Formats: sequence, structure tokens, C-alpha cells
Amino acid sequence: MSSLILVKIIVTMVAVVGLSLVAERISTRLAGVLAGFPHGIAIVLYFIGVEQGAEFAAQAAQFATAGLGANVVLAYTYARLSRGRGPGQAAWAALGAIAAFLGVAFVIVLIQPGPALSVILTMLAIAGVRLLLTFMPVDASAVMTSVRPGELVLRALLAAAIVVLITGLAALLGPGRAGILAGFPVVTFPLLLILHARHGAVFVRRVVRHYPFGILSLVVYTLTASWGFSTLGVGWGTLAGLGAALAYLSLASVSSSAIAKDRS
Repeated sequence: MSSLILVKIIVTMVAVVGLSLVAERISTRLAGVLAGFPHGIAIVLYFIGVEQGAEFAAQAAQFATAGLGANVVLAYTYARLSRGRGPGQAAWAALGAIAAFLGVAFVIVLIQPGPALSVILTMLAIAGVRLLLTFMPVDASAVMTSVRPGELVLRALLAAAIVVLITGLAALLGPGRAGILAGFPVVTFPLLLILHARHGAVFVRRVVRHYPFGILSLVVYTLTASWGFSTLGVGWGTLAGLGAALAYLSLASVSSSAIAKDRS
């Protein structure tokens, strides 16, 4: 195993375990928001840049913006297909969700959208999913049991495998297709799988209910990173994107709290 692959695995595992602990020990609502923080997409695009160069990564980031539309469709599809609890139920929902992602990704490849159209398509997907989620029942009374260490390791390894696969295929796929795949929810998808298999569909729906809010920060990240990779290089471009995403989430959280206080 090369040292770079090992670094990919370690970085991804740390991100997954952190999000999992937030979801199971602090708040599923906070986990849904943090799921939109660009953990996975930043990891994927960073390593694509390291291996393929800053310009390749900048082009990939442009297409990743459109790929986020497929991302939010995947999350909604998983939540809609989720039933009961157990590995079998999780596998069924996962297959349907992946099929939905690939279907949207295929359409994006055919359209070949530019930066502006990519943003428009993703915003339309987010708005549509938010509307559909209002019709999805969510049980707020269920209590989650504690997480098992083995489950954390499993979801982290799955996320790491996804990162290694996407970044490994980047040169073969080209910046367009690689960028669209970078929109896959690397960190959140394993979380949904384990929440479903271990705790049940109700907790999946809780996380996904707040998911579109956080996805907007990924749009902010990809737009900033696309500029940053070309102008500042991969490392500083990544930091610029993360900073912009964090600023968005902070402002959005403050605005949301202020609106909630005004209504109370």
C-alpha cells in the first residue's frame, strides 16, 4: 500500500468517526447540518489535485458543483426507501440511492453544464428535495442506542474505500466525470447505512430532513475551490474553500436562530 493511499484512509476515517459521534452522542439535527460541511468532497478534490494537478482539480470542482445535485437526490432516495432496521433493509435502500445518484450523474454528463448552469441545477435539486421532505414523516420520539466501536470502524473503512476508488479513477475518467463523482456523499453515505442497519429508518430520516441546509455549503466550497485551485494551488485552494463553507454555515446558523426567535 502506498503512503498516499494510507493518508487517504486515515484522513477519511477521522472525518467519518467525528460525524458519527456528533450524530449519535450530540444531535442528529447537528449531524445533518455538518453532513453538508465539505468533509468528503474536500478530501476527494484535494487528493485529485495532489495526484492530477491543480488545473485538473479546478475543472473537477466545477463539475462537482453539478454533482451535488445528484448527492441530495441520493440522500432523499435513501430516506424514502428506508424501512425498518437491519443490514438487508439498509442494502436495499443503498442500492436504490446509488442508482438514483448514477442516474442524475448520467444526465449531467450528457448536459455538460458550465459553472452557472451547474449551480442552477443543484439549487433546483435542493429546492425540490426540501419540498419533498416536508411530506416525509419523521418520528422525533425514538431514542437511539449507543454506537459500537466496530460500527464506527466499518463506516470509516467504507468511506475510505470510496475516496480511494474515486481518486484512483480520476485520471481514467477525466476531470468532468471525476468531478461529478466527487459530489458523492463520501462521509454521509456510510453514516446513513449504519444508522439504518443498527438504529432504524427513523434516524436516517432525521438526518436527511436537515441535509439540504448543509448541502449549500458544499456548493460554496466547490465554487471557491475551483477558483482557489487555479489561483492559489491545491493546498491553499482547499483551505479557502473550507473557510468559505464555514463562513456560510456560521451565517446560515445565526440567521436560522434569529428567525426562530422572532417566531417564538
